[in-house]
Amino acid sequence: MRYVSLVLFTLFSLSAFASFEDIGWTMRSKGMGNAIFGDFDGVNTMHYNPATISMTRSIQLYTGWNTPYVGFDDNSMINIIDVNLVAPFWNRFTIPPDSFFTKRGAIGLSFHRLSLIGPDGLSENTVEYYHEGVYSLIYAKDLNDVLSRGAKISLGTKLSLYDIGVGGFEDTTANPELGGAMQRLGFGVDVGATYDFSETIRLGLVYKNLISPNVSILPDGQDVLPSELRIGANMEMGNIFFMKKAKLGIGYVSYGREWNKETNDNRQSDSSWHVGYEFWQLTAADLFPTSLYKGEMLAVRVGMVFEPRKVGDELDLFLLKLTGVLNFTFGLGFTYVFNYSHQVTVDSALQWGVNMGKIEPSVGLQYQFLLPNSAFAYREEEIKARQLEEEVQKRQEELRIEELKKQKQQTNTQTNAQTNTTSTLQSSTNTTTTPPASSNPTKKKK
Repeated sequence: MRYVSLVLFTLFSLSAFASFEDIGWTMRSKGMGNAIFGDFDGVNTMHYNPATISMTRSIQLYTGWNTPYVGFDDNSMINIIDVNLVAPFWNRFTIPPDSFFTKRGAIGLSFHRLSLIGPDGLSENTVEYYHEGVYSLIYAKDLNDVLSRGAKISLGTKLSLYDIGVGGFEDTTANPELGGAMQRLGFGVDVGATYDFSETIRLGLVYKNLISPNVSILPDGQDVLPSELRIGANMEMGNIFFMKKAKLGIGYVSYGREWNKETNDNRQSDSSWHVGYEFWQLTAADLFPTSLYKGEMLAVRVGMVFEPRKVGDELDLFLLKLTGVLNFTFGLGFTYVFNYSHQVTVDSALQWGVNMGKIEPSVGLQYQFLLPNSAFAYREEEIKARQLEEEVQKRQEELRIEELKKQKQQTNTQTNAQTNTTSTLQSSTNTTTTPPASSNPTKKKK
């Protein structure tokens, strides 16, 4: 039948397709080659290391979409949708009576779904052939100076529900062995940690699938996802030439397939290497002096992901010959803050698969509600002191903007006055140099 090959593909070759692979959960992470193991960036890093949301100081919402494969000849397509939410605990959002577990901590929720859709074989209706979903709850806690004086450590954990299924379309409903739509739910646990090696370098360590989920689509099947060990670092490099707030990331992931003979496959990668770089440009304070936002607005990102394989394509990379899968990534981001508290970021990423020559575009939108510093004070006198300081800073900023507007208005007035004076002088000059026309007619000679 028309979709038999597709059904066989999804049922018996899932590991070669997607099978909950590490595919880049946000556009920023994807643009940096997913090299964000120790970067504190809330919704952008929550999946790679749950500990990285511990220092979040804003309520963050991220939505993203991308399609890894397009142009199937049967009019089907793959969509990937991500929704991430991170919220820190603050003095009005805590768990009494002891604030230890919530103070300097945060929680996160995420929805990730890959869906293969296309026309039904019996009608023109669109149906879902196959889907993968991951729905997660994350908790992270900053333990700076708690375990040991001077130790800058954060810990986090992620509880995930894995959802995999094949829809009830023509080929599954007609097959007595399949019996229509099938679905499986599995449960997994990840743990992560960060450690500040220095003021500019932060290390990240993650053990994914400490509890491994069974994602076999067959009723009595066993297909347990292998564990992963992730280790990496992010380094803040400051300003380099025209590149502001430059940041470098590097990391290594061991997929754990070599630990388990049942999941080991020469056609698949046992590990991957990640390298990413990011810098910022276009400072809002320089371009818009009266803007409340003073930071940089444009982010530029590049990255690389290499998955070595024992069997596969050979790639010539300069003087190196590599066997495996190589992807280069590129990304752009635009950020702006409105009215002190509302930050909006639009991110895009482009992944180029060297082996397949495939280009994968994707876009994402992020909103942050920036909480004031007073929200993270827990003693009443400290809260009032911070609120007073914030009011003073806000008033100073308003006065600065008013002064700039007055200066601009005065400059415009002076410019207009100079323009009017110049126009008047030019008119006077033209009047003086042009002889007046005679009012008496010329007399004819007799």
